[in-house]
Amino acid sequence: MFFLTAVRSIAESNCTFEQISIYYQSQLQAKFCVELAINNEERQRGLMFRKEIELSKGMLFVYDRPQSVSFWMKNTSIPLDIIFADEAGIITKIFQHARPFSTNSIFGGYEVQYVLEINAGLTKSLGITTGGLIKHSLVLPRN
Repeated sequence: MFFLTAVRSIAESNCTFEQISIYYQSQLQAKFCVELAINNEERQRGLMFRKEIELSKGMLFVYDRPQSVSFWMKNTSIPLDIIFADEAGIITKIFQHARPFSTNSIFGGYEVQYVLEINAGLTKSLGITTGGLIKHSLVLPRN
């Protein structure tokens, strides 16, 4: 519980990028301070060539429309959890502990519009699961 509280409070007070929240049903699970990867160049670079990211930080990949997406870890030295979400921000798949420098393809699904990369192990320790919801101003909820 202390770990979860620490991640939430860091993201809330020190965010110099964009803040996102993750909910399951109506309960807040976590907040992260994320960099956005919106264009092709930013999405291709992602978190490559970084030595570390702070516990409360991550990167949110935003696509123009739902599509088939795959990721790999080439040139990425940080072990990551990769969270895939549909056009409404609903988490459809989680890949835990993506191995640094791996060229294996990590398939996220066919109708993915948002992908969140965070430090490996956080999805499990924070209880983030499929069916959860990513909330951010760029994520439009389902009507």
